[in-house]
Amino acid sequence: MEAGLAVLSRWVHVAGVVILLGGAFYARFCARSYSPRFGRWARAAAAAIVASGIYNLLAKASLPPGYHLAFGIKMLLALHVLGVSVLAGSAAFDEAKRLRLMAGVVYSGFAAILIAAWLQWISAS
Repeated sequence: MEAGLAVLSRWVHVAGVVILLGGAFYARFCARSYSPRFGRWARAAAAAIVASGIYNLLAKASLPPGYHLAFGIKMLLALHVLGVSVLAGSAAFDEAKRLRLMAGVVYSGFAAILIAAWLQWISAS
């Protein structure tokens, strides 16, 4: 049961990231427009990422040296991705500003994924 919950939590986390970054990438580089429907998906994905991320962190048995520093940087990047993705749907931004925001989301998201991969590797070693 515990292994199943761990796998489900990891899957929810990765699926949320795929939805959030995939949508931002598509909006910025393919469609060059921001769909208001993406805002609902972004909020749902952000909630899934936060909930599963907290579970994944608390479920770790031990953390290797250097983990906390890299994790802190990753969290700052992830907060930027989550915050901007959710706020980009508000009426306060015009389309050009939304596209610039989505570019920042994509770049920060890719950096956070790189750090997450490194954290996973040092945790497994």
